[in-house]
Amino acid sequence: MYQSDFERRTAERGAMAQVTFRAIMLQQYVTRTLDAANIATLHVAEIEEDGRGAALRGSAGRPARISGPIARNPSFLGLSVADARGEIVATTVPGAGPAINVRGHPAFMPHVARDTDSLFVSKPGFSRILGRNSVWLSRRLNRSDGAFDGVVAINMDPAQLTGIYDQAAISTSDVASVVGLDGIIRSRRTRNGISSGEDISKSRAFAVEAQSPNTTYLGPGAFDGQPRYVSERHIAGYPLFVSYSVRQDEVLEPARHRGRLFLLAAGLVTLLDALLAVILIVVLRRREQRASVLAAAKAQLEEAQRVGQIGDWAFRLNSTEARWSPELFRLYERDPQLGAPSAQDFEQWLHPASAKAHWDAVARTLETGEAGSWEVMVRLPSGGLRNHLISAVPTRDEQGRITGLHGTTQDVTERKKLESLQAEVAHLGRVEAMNAMAATLAHELNQPLTAASNYLFGSRRMLLKPDAPRADAIGGLEAAREQIGLAAEIIRRARAMVAKEPTKMAPVSIAEIVDDAITLLAAGEKLGGIQLRRALSPEASCVLADRIQVQQVVMNLARNACEAAAEAIHPQVTIASNRAEDGFVCISIEDNGPGFPGDADQLFSPFVTGKSDGLGLGLSISRTIIEAHGGRIWAENRSEGGGRVSFTLPFAAP
Repeated sequence: MYQSDFERRTAERGAMAQVTFRAIMLQQYVTRTLDAANIATLHVAEIEEDGRGAALRGSAGRPARISGPIARNPSFLGLSVADARGEIVATTVPGAGPAINVRGHPAFMPHVARDTDSLFVSKPGFSRILGRNSVWLSRRLNRSDGAFDGVVAINMDPAQLTGIYDQAAISTSDVASVVGLDGIIRSRRTRNGISSGEDISKSRAFAVEAQSPNTTYLGPGAFDGQPRYVSERHIAGYPLFVSYSVRQDEVLEPARHRGRLFLLAAGLVTLLDALLAVILIVVLRRREQRASVLAAAKAQLEEAQRVGQIGDWAFRLNSTEARWSPELFRLYERDPQLGAPSAQDFEQWLHPASAKAHWDAVARTLETGEAGSWEVMVRLPSGGLRNHLISAVPTRDEQGRITGLHGTTQDVTERKKLESLQAEVAHLGRVEAMNAMAATLAHELNQPLTAASNYLFGSRRMLLKPDAPRADAIGGLEAAREQIGLAAEIIRRARAMVAKEPTKMAPVSIAEIVDDAITLLAAGEKLGGIQLRRALSPEASCVLADRIQVQQVVMNLARNACEAAAEAIHPQVTIASNRAEDGFVCISIEDNGPGFPGDADQLFSPFVTGKSDGLGLGLSISRTIIEAHGGRIWAENRSEGGGRVSFTLPFAAP
């Protein structure tokens, strides 16, 4: 429908431009034609005024013959001179008949009462001299003392006024007209022929010209009443205006035809989408039981990571490659920019009483392939002694061979000092030291890891089916790889924030972020019939931001909105964007759920949540990210019900 509307608007703009251009062409042509007639009548008037008019004076019944350039002008049917009594005394028409008196003629009478010193353009009528229909272009003649001395008139074929389109190709519904300010048509040309003398003084076209002499508009035709694109232009210095119009249905028919094709294609795509949705629902139902088990395990892992306050690490055998979490760098007072230490560097931290036991435990874990835990005493660069609890698990390749170790390190110094207060001290130490980072990583890694797990599970099922297309399985594996890459990028970003590395700012497409968020929600969540809508403004298509961080914010807010809207009868979530003031873009996520209880601004504080099972970190993390980008974030209840969370980011050109 959008494409059809675009086609229609494009056709309308083209039609408006075409009729305007053709009206201007007709305006210039008529002006030149009338100027030529005006010059000819002025020439005769000057001859009369300076006393040289005797050559132009014959007698009634025997008019003088006028020759020269005026007589040879192909635009004129004839030029005649009438004396003060109205008798034709000179003419360019050969073989003029008996005496002709034009005193009562519409082209003669206006000049008797007053001298307008301008060219008069009469209504079309029958010429007795020419014996045919014509338009008179007349001017008053004065004697040297200013007294009325007659009229000079040029006869012109009405078709001459629209002659510019005589050879030009015009469409079936095109109409070119020259109209007097009295509402009488001097010349009207269509594809079927020429007409003149019609009265359109009661039509809309005439009323528009009276209000706006030079305009282009859509309105009813003066004769057929059908909608037309019309352009009208006033003829400067003459009581005329020109009009060029084309019928609307003729202009829009090609666009309407293409629109019907677009709608047909859209219908076919919709049917295909429905079929794919049915297939997806069947697949989701089959794996629902396993998904429930995985969801429960995931929830337990998230809770353990939140309260654990533990640094994690990993290394590979026969390689210098190793990984430390940001918290582990803090435990050992090591600058994260230096990277994970080598085995020799790590041994410098070990107390001599713990060094041998530590390496024996590492060797035992690698030899037996079983998980192990042991305590070591370390001496930190600041000189302090700390007790650390190390837990390690072997890492295996696809053949089951041990390739390294990964595990966690926990500072248990206070437990060793005050055994009786072990539980409380460990809890407080973990909350103060590790809770923020562990909970943040758990919260943000949840979506990509879940999506990757779902993609891998689906790909595995496809590979187990001999008749399943391998391309679909490969596509699922590629999607899983992208989600794992996203999780790795989130971890890298978390480390970068700890290391105070600058945020990677670049123009980011809002539509791409929203599409990714909707895809991840659809893949990793039970939407339960929730309708996800987009309302993105073309004027607010890009922002200057870090793509990963903004995607985290949109995912957090969209997930919260889906959970809130699930309580509605017809749940709906809308993601919208529009231009804000001062060079910013406003992005909002709204739902038709129960709204926010109490003071909505309090929800942005850490560990404050309106959900019974929430961590209270999502909105706090979102506020930190948005404010780091120079924007702001706020929440409010909608007047029609539901809640809305909005945030701003700097605008960027696409």
